Amino acid sequence: MTDFETPVNKVQANEKFTIPPSPFLFKLGFETDVELYRSRRAILAPSAFRSMSKGKPNKECKRAEKEIVQRVSHPNIAGFCMSSKRSMTRYLATKGCAQFLGEMIERKIENNYEQILPKQILKVAADVAGALDYLHTKLQLLHGDIRSYNILVEGNFDKCELCDFTSAAPLDGNGVFDKEKAGLAVYPGIKSRWSAPEVIREGEVSSKTDIWSLGLTLWETMTLVPPHAVPGCTAGAPAHDAEDPHHTFGTLKNYYTARYGTRPAVPVNVSETQYMHALTLFYWSTESAAARRPSARQLCRAAQDMLTHLHYGLWFPHLSYGVPLCLKS
Repeated sequence: MTDFETPVNKVQANEKFTIPPSPFLFKLGFETDVELYRSRRAILAPSAFRSMSKGKPNKECKRAEKEIVQRVSHPNIAGFCMSSKRSMTRYLATKGCAQFLGEMIERKIENNYEQILPKQILKVAADVAGALDYLHTKLQLLHGDIRSYNILVEGNFDKCELCDFTSAAPLDGNGVFDKEKAGLAVYPGIKSRWSAPEVIREGEVSSKTDIWSLGLTLWETMTLVPPHAVPGCTAGAPAHDAEDPHHTFGTLKNYYTARYGTRPAVPVNVSETQYMHALTLFYWSTESAAARRPSARQLCRAAQDMLTHLHYGLWFPHLSYGVPLCLKS
């Protein structure tokens, strides 16, 4: 075991700080600029360490993320562990969460498209919406990058945690992106598959922008396909089709331009009866008009109530939050 002892020397300013080898740590994967580890040690609370030391986003974003995570105190937000003050290398810990939701979806695809259960999708909705409610109201922050690879899942969907705050932005008292607090910075969100219409069209960004992205994440969890994937695509890579067998850059650009910021259709293999609750939250969260989307608190309470009804096998004729039952308009 002497080969795995933790070094005691202080880290110098010009010294690279890395997690020492340990039989109790194994690497889970990567984010954009993150290495994620999980502790095997049963005598301690399981932790996942995110080493953030290279690549994009820039140092300012990383420093801002560190400050945000240090302020956070919520069970569904990945927590801060330690950092090297003399370098930009730092390590974040997530207690108990073992894998990214996106990785779980990929494994389901590999396992003959084994569907994720409705109650598990509702758990994702309830936990992530709870985390967003905390961010939007207590910290007045927009997450800005809700997607399956920024959600960590513990066990068999026992708990979900939100992570990666490099795209976070300040909100004002009305939940709208606060340009004054942001200073010279602009909204850092990336136009992607999960982006809301107001991001794609450069409209007013607000807390409801995160809600749209969560809605598309629920869609992805139901369908096991990334939002707005090219027909025939399973894990996100463009697929060939008869209309354009080579999928030229221009064709793909036009394809995505026409679809980003829109509500994707629900595939026929997703049962409207079995997934009624999750579909209801999806349709509600992806209203084109931001004002018609629920707040994070409304979404969290609705998902929790649906979990209760599902657990007891009850039919819910209506809920008190203005939830539109499977609206498809």
